Amino acid sequence: MNGSGTPWASGGDTVARPRLQGRLRCDVAVVGAGLTGLSTAVELLELDPDLRVVVVEADHVAAGASGRGTGLLGPRVGPPLRVARRRYGDDVARACHLWSIAAVRHVLDLVRRHEIACDLTPGSQLVVARDEKGAEEQRREADAAGALGLPVALVERDELPAVASRHLGGLRYGGAATLDPAALTGQLARIGEQRGLTVLERSPVRAVRRGLLTTLATDDGEIVADHVVVAVNAFGAAPGAPAGVVGVRVQAGVTRKLPQEALSALDGLRSEPLIEHGELSPYFRLTPDGRLVVGGGAVRRGPFGSVAPAPGRLRAAVRALSPTLADVEIESSWAGPVAMTRDGLPIVGHHRDDPGLLHAGGCNGHGLAVSAYNGAHLARRIVEGAGDDMSFALPWVRSKGPWVPRGRLVDRALDRYLAHLSAEAGRSSAPGPGPVAAPAGRSSHARRTEST
Repeated sequence: MNGSGTPWASGGDTVARPRLQGRLRCDVAVVGAGLTGLSTAVELLELDPDLRVVVVEADHVAAGASGRGTGLLGPRVGPPLRVARRRYGDDVARACHLWSIAAVRHVLDLVRRHEIACDLTPGSQLVVARDEKGAEEQRREADAAGALGLPVALVERDELPAVASRHLGGLRYGGAATLDPAALTGQLARIGEQRGLTVLERSPVRAVRRGLLTTLATDDGEIVADHVVVAVNAFGAAPGAPAGVVGVRVQAGVTRKLPQEALSALDGLRSEPLIEHGELSPYFRLTPDGRLVVGGGAVRRGPFGSVAPAPGRLRAAVRALSPTLADVEIESSWAGPVAMTRDGLPIVGHHRDDPGLLHAGGCNGHGLAVSAYNGAHLARRIVEGAGDDMSFALPWVRSKGPWVPRGRLVDRALDRYLAHLSAEAGRSSAPGPGPVAAPAGRSSHARRTEST
């Protein structure tokens, strides 16, 4: 276990990199050394090896969600399909989900093409419902997927794997995977550096000055660039970041290596993580060395800091998963920053008055696939112009997100709401007698859920 509390070895990256000192001129400057920023940089150098590309980071590579997530790589972006159909129409709803499938394939290809050692385990994701209300929402989601011709498989209760036998049914999303997110991010940095990328750490950007060229000012220097990409996701208060992003911290934990009896009962979680239906509901995956990762604990406002108190609800979720886990403790827990928007969609595009100032963020818990794919699209936009496949009207290609109210009273109200969600999630994950059987003749499915 490394010092961050995550199960990802050494935080994925141990290279000591310099601060920005003095003045630096480049073609493209990227703010943020997470998956979005480093994917952008690597793609830029693949498209044009002669570009001068600099990544500037306030902390260190993979310091945010890219090194602190739970490593679930799967499709789904934006609101549930049934909501997306009503809000945007069938063509856009279908295109959004197909885009998310392509995003997963992009990451899988990225890992294989560069031979990145990040414990990639291809498989699927199973989203399940514990109660009839959730099962009904999942049935409607399955109907929406069927109407759109999308590859989402309904799983009846009697077809669920043993680890999900307490649930009423589920939806299976294929073409997914699990991986070590810190290792992926750290190795992208090294791949970029082998191609001439400059990565500067411990150099927070204090100001973005627009003009014929854009200048990024830090405490000890400045970077002047033709194009700037702001890729800070949950850290939406950073200069140049798009409006409409709210950063929160969500909790996850990991057990010690499980005994053989427990591993045998949970073996399917290696290739098919289990995600429970509902806001902040728990989700589970196994690491290659046999530890159980559980997410969906407490949530707090703001991207900085840990989440207290001790992970009691994570422990309860683990023990409710299987009788073989009754005596298993959480070895370590940690908090990861997640960027939320009011409409559940990312924000990808450029400043409304400056096409040379681009941004991507607001991943709403689907950062592994969405971040890397957005980075690749931004790179192509810079090198090839706007004529890529993001120029068509996906609803998250925009200069900013929906307005988010600010102020002390709003923050207090949000804190109370998040505390309420956390408490409800804790009660729903506590061990109980098990769900009531679904009525005869009615199928069950799981709606999409947000995960770290």
